[in-house]
Amino acid sequence: MVSEREFDTLFRNLYGELYVFARRFIAHEADCEDIVSDAFEDVWRNLSCLTSATVRSFLYRDVRNKCIDFLRRQTVRRQYADLMASVTQGYDSADGLTELHERERIVSDVLESLPDYTRQIFTACYVDRKQYAQVAEELSISPNTVKKYISQALKLIVGQRQKH
Repeated sequence: MVSEREFDTLFRNLYGELYVFARRFIAHEADCEDIVSDAFEDVWRNLSCLTSATVRSFLYRDVRNKCIDFLRRQTVRRQYADLMASVTQGYDSADGLTELHERERIVSDVLESLPDYTRQIFTACYVDRKQYAQVAEELSISPNTVKKYISQALKLIVGQRQKH
């Protein structure tokens, strides 16, 4: 079991090292700091389950996984941003405004046609701006399940948009 004193020493000795490790994956400094801090929070919550021999590997694995999850979320957000950019393209003319309203109606119709659970997850992530992990925790499901529902919703929205 890792003691609070050992945790403090680990934090002081490994924070910088883990930050550099996270920078191999993530370019933005603040995101790396958040990821490393979250990993240490995970250790803090699991002090009784970890041993001095396993905590270092736990931290590296946790930071690596958090970086991968972060990159996956960024990819989905970029896809959504691209979709919204194409939906709002041409907003500066009367014809464009009419087309924009039509696109918004299509997206709204598709969202309404989604199963309640899928719509709830999509809305939590993209309207309420919650992270996948937070939505997963609130709904007692895995972050991968959240990702699956988001992907399904985006495919339906893009597919419906391409029909029109």
